[in-house]
Amino acid sequence: MPEEHSVDFLKKKYNLAPKRVPRKRKKMRKNLAMVLFFSLAAVGVLFSYQVVHTSSQSENDSLSLFSPLKHLITSADKTIRGEENDRTNILLMGIGGAGHEGPELTDTMIFTSIKPSTNDVSMLSIPRDMVVPMGDYGWRKVNHANAYGESEEAGTGPDLAVHTLEEVLAEPINYYVKIDFDSFEEVIDAIGGVDIYVERSFTDYSYPTDDYLTQTLSFEAGWQHMDGETALQFARSRKGTNGEGSDFARAARQQKVITAAKDKLLSTSTLLNPGRLNNLVQIFNKNVDTNMSIWEMIRLAKLAPNVESDKINHFVLDDAPGSPLYSSTINGSYVLLPKRDDWSDVQYLVENMFNDEELNFTSTRDLKAPEQTVRVEIQNGTFLSGLASEAADVLMGSGFDVIEIGNADTRGYDRTIIYDLTDGAKSSELEILKEFLSADIGQSASGWLTSPEIVPRELSLTDAGSHQVTSDEEIDFLIILGQNAQGIVLQ
Repeated sequence: MPEEHSVDFLKKKYNLAPKRVPRKRKKMRKNLAMVLFFSLAAVGVLFSYQVVHTSSQSENDSLSLFSPLKHLITSADKTIRGEENDRTNILLMGIGGAGHEGPELTDTMIFTSIKPSTNDVSMLSIPRDMVVPMGDYGWRKVNHANAYGESEEAGTGPDLAVHTLEEVLAEPINYYVKIDFDSFEEVIDAIGGVDIYVERSFTDYSYPTDDYLTQTLSFEAGWQHMDGETALQFARSRKGTNGEGSDFARAARQQKVITAAKDKLLSTSTLLNPGRLNNLVQIFNKNVDTNMSIWEMIRLAKLAPNVESDKINHFVLDDAPGSPLYSSTINGSYVLLPKRDDWSDVQYLVENMFNDEELNFTSTRDLKAPEQTVRVEIQNGTFLSGLASEAADVLMGSGFDVIEIGNADTRGYDRTIIYDLTDGAKSSELEILKEFLSADIGQSASGWLTSPEIVPRELSLTDAGSHQVTSDEEIDFLIILGQNAQGIVLQ
């Protein structure tokens, strides 16, 4: 694994002071009626092109729901970005905005993918604590990307956020939509509120207020009609009881609000209400930022009525068993990291979001069985109780012979290290373990010469020295588990 992708490298970089990144071309802010259909801010593409056209008419012209039809004709021969590959991707970003702590931090990031040929939609919530490589800034929490970009040059925050996620997800992001909390609340009120089904009752005793104090919120299970303030509280609550006290539960609720808002915006109670439409125009023009042109909004709007809400695929990246991510701490800060220090499992999910509605976060890497008998000893080099036992279960399940488990003499290993005591005689089995455990290798000089394809971290362990660190001399490999092992064996 390249050093720049390792957790060890991440920890060194994580607390460095931010560095400047090369300035990108500043996109003009699109103060247009916006798309709030496919995401938290993108609720109602259909509405967007209608009001944009109407706003260009003279003051004496009346609002007409049929006037945009000629625009549909003129844009019919054009394709939106990604349509040639039958996949258009939009990144939704929800920020606190002026008056909130960290106004440009993205409290919400949802990667939304549209399949124009079938009108299928999939939504993937990106957790704000996921740590990613961010150009010259090093490894940072993904929710900082927009803020760092804005600190460089106003209006370029979405560029850095889009570029960062494109690198991690290995998927182009064609468009972005950014909205702040206050504007979202205004939008919900402007459409007369939304109806949301609350899966389970919960109470949040420490929901933050605008004056930096806290209040208590409660939501009852069942269908609830919510105004803008209540819908925002439902979407933002992070410390609810009854299983609703995590960012992952919150991400699922946010997708519920998005879907409900889409349904309400495309309802006749909104589209046939000139007063609501006019109010929405004012909100969108002032507060929503996007890189879509008017004709692109029109093109997307044609898909909106054909998308069935109950058929939208919803995904949330979390640290649950089988997920591509695992939770850890770096210098006391809670973070989410990719298992095995790479993004291949996350990218696999993104690539296959339309292939199976029941797609689970299952690792695409399995532990292969050894071709010959392999005797190993496993030592826990972390402070996480039971890690060696869990690792032993995984290895024995694939045919490795675990002779001994225990605790290492010293703790605090960041990465797992495997000591080869065979002098390279079982290099293929060593490669299997190295790949699966994302481990460093310690070998004797003779072992390195025998298996040159495996680059060791150190060449300090000889047969004579092995007796000082192992409990049984009749083993092939000594495995000392590091912090990164918890994201691999605890699935």
